[in-house]
Amino acid sequence: MELVRDVVLVILPALLSVLVGRLLKDKAEAERLRKIVAFAEEAVLFVEDAFPDSPGVEKLRKAIEYLKGVLAKAGVTISDTEAEAKVRAAYQRLQREALDRLIKKLLG
Repeated sequence: MELVRDVVLVILPALLSVLVGRLLKDKAEAERLRKIVAFAEEAVLFVEDAFPDSPGVEKLRKAIEYLKGVLAKAGVTISDTEAEAKVRAAYQRLQREALDRLIKKLLG
């Protein structure tokens, strides 16, 4: 019985440490993604407002630059590829929400 108790006393703290570390890592990654998504939407809205007459490719470039700059200030690093994907996704989401609102307005 003492052997079981000794094993539990040695293994349990190590196991708990691993589980807590994993949970904190997952929580940090979730927070990182939440920041990226929020700032990507902000980037799209800013560029649409600030540069309404710019071509789409130029708006995309400016939104990526804006997103990367804001995230850098928040201590989050992101690759150009990931930034472009998040900006495109944010744009599509905002467009879909606007279309949904329009449809509800027309039907309601």
